[in-house]
Amino acid sequence: MTLADVFGLPAYEPAGPVWWTSVAIVWLSHLVWPLLAWVFWRLATRWRRHGWWWRISRPVLALALLVFVEGRFIEPNLITVQHTRLGLGVPARVALVSDLHLGLFHGPGFVERVVARLNELDVDAVLIAGDHTYLPDRPLDELMAPWAASRHPVYAVLGNHDEQRPGPPLADALRRALQRHRVHVIENRWQDMGGWTLIGLGDRYAGRDDRSVVERAPAGQPRVVLTHNPDTGIALPKKSVALLMAGHTHGGQIRIPGLFRLHLRNATYGGFDRGFYTVTPVPVYVTSGLGESHLPMRLLNPPVIDVLDLR
Repeated sequence: MTLADVFGLPAYEPAGPVWWTSVAIVWLSHLVWPLLAWVFWRLATRWRRHGWWWRISRPVLALALLVFVEGRFIEPNLITVQHTRLGLGVPARVALVSDLHLGLFHGPGFVERVVARLNELDVDAVLIAGDHTYLPDRPLDELMAPWAASRHPVYAVLGNHDEQRPGPPLADALRRALQRHRVHVIENRWQDMGGWTLIGLGDRYAGRDDRSVVERAPAGQPRVVLTHNPDTGIALPKKSVALLMAGHTHGGQIRIPGLFRLHLRNATYGGFDRGFYTVTPVPVYVTSGLGESHLPMRLLNPPVIDVLDLR
């Protein structure tokens, strides 16, 4: 039996250092459970036998382990819903999701839970702002299949991890898999939504956010852009659209005060975090997304479905 038999292999690229490091993190993180049990056993049985340093250090260690459990095993599996009224005069109520990063960290079961939660919501459409994959460990059709159960129309663009920045070469296969499961991929084209126009732009890192599509889209009704990287909003002409919706930042993913800003500096040059921005040439809303990359952890930043009332 080989390591590949036990831990699997990536489905669309050779297994390299990033894959094996991520596999190690996923599996070794489970050692926290016996370690936590040992620490609490020591606290319960040997509290009176040690001095003040031991009585301080062991509870601190126990607290650190509990925080790790929260960030690794609890928070990433939550699915929260956040309602925001933007008041932009667009006759629409949409659910914005992003950055599911399906693969080694999250499988089809996670998408099933997301779709079930979306199906409970009163929205006109579901919009996916890219980064569908991260280290995919099975066929894309298997990962995307749960979207077919959505009772709402679903529209999507791709993100940088779907476009080899970084990631395997799967963009075309991903577009086909999404379309087979009733997800409309609208990169660099527009869709009349009845009273407003949805414009999809590709990923900025991949050079696929063709802003000329905005200029060519009909101007007789409000226009809303769906893309992955919020920096695209900085490059659009002022007031050219009613709103740009994006993801990409993960809201810092692990929001340890002060430290999460380091992640955000690397994510965008526009200083975007999460939420609604009006200081850009066009209004921008950034969702902190649902999944994780690099580390299978979230802290103080649970996965979120953003329900946006644009009226």
